[in-house]
Amino acid sequence: MKCKIALVRDGSAEPGSRSIDEDAARWSEILRERDDATMREAFQAWQAQSPQHAQAYARADAARRLAELLAGEPQMQDLRRETLGRVARDAALRRGRQRNWAVAASVMVFGLLGAIGLNLGNSWKVVGDARDALAGNVYQTGVGQRESFVLADGSSITLNTDSRVSTHYRDGLRAVTLERGQALFKVAKDRSRPFVVSAGGRQVTALGTEFDVYLSSRAFEVTLLEGRVTVTRAVKAAAAAASAKPAAGAAASLAELRPGEQFVALAKAAPQVRAADVRRVVSWRNGQIVFENERLGDAVAEINRYSQRKIVLADAHLASLKISGAFNTGDTGTFVEALTDYFPIERDTLDNDDIVLKPRAADTADAPAAPIRG
Repeated sequence: MKCKIALVRDGSAEPGSRSIDEDAARWSEILRERDDATMREAFQAWQAQSPQHAQAYARADAARRLAELLAGEPQMQDLRRETLGRVARDAALRRGRQRNWAVAASVMVFGLLGAIGLNLGNSWKVVGDARDALAGNVYQTGVGQRESFVLADGSSITLNTDSRVSTHYRDGLRAVTLERGQALFKVAKDRSRPFVVSAGGRQVTALGTEFDVYLSSRAFEVTLLEGRVTVTRAVKAAAAAASAKPAAGAAASLAELRPGEQFVALAKAAPQVRAADVRRVVSWRNGQIVFENERLGDAVAEINRYSQRKIVLADAHLASLKISGAFNTGDTGTFVEALTDYFPIERDTLDNDDIVLKPRAADTADAPAAPIRG
């Protein structure tokens, strides 16, 4: 669907807009369809005109995501039919029914959640996710997805594949919880309100900076791109995140990072601070994964993050092979093809389309590292 937009002097996204909330809803829909550099620049100019614009956009974007989340619910389908009926009766809106359904739904959905919640029976997870999304508290991506979000204070979060964060802004504290996955935070400066990210029992505190946080079952990593952050271990992380301000003495300092440094805590290993290859760490923002003399077992785990189609190593010896290369996220086929070309490895495909890798020779443990380019 092609998208046209005109900016007018009062900052409206389209001529004839009646409110900031309606303009914000249009911007949410516009950026969903066309998020290129030109459109993003125009959006940022509109958002910079007033703090209320950023707040309205956060509400509208949450409402749009809620509408998508509950698209299959009967109450949402009824709302869609009702809204389209109103659009059809308004001659001024007849040319853009689909767009105006989305905009109207974003504006109207704030009053809908209560009715939906009362009629969803035992679908408590859907209700909980919907309530969080409506409040603008939860941002998430599915497997293979990558998306950016602007918070009410102007800070931004870019989420990698299969990631989820929740935000809890209060007077004196901007608290964010990374529940799973990976996120790049670009923090708006506000000395009166620290920006605190909680993940894996640790907290990362910043005032105005850019940093990447990765949380998995085997690792917790913080990579600093610019500014300054401190990493602490919270005694009671959940209680600290819920309070207006962290309790004095509640956290023990683990590290203070400078740009280009990375804090790493692996399972069964002491935490450490090391120099980071920032280009590799954030390559996912451009849809790439970069490996440099990486264990095949770790590389396969990384590739599997981005695709529903998984790779399984049938022989434990294969995990210790070393590879280097750059691959597109989600392109499992090219990754496997490169492995079978450079190593004595063959593949089988399971009934569910997953791929099993196994050695072609009896012993591959001493196979040399191979520079692979995806």
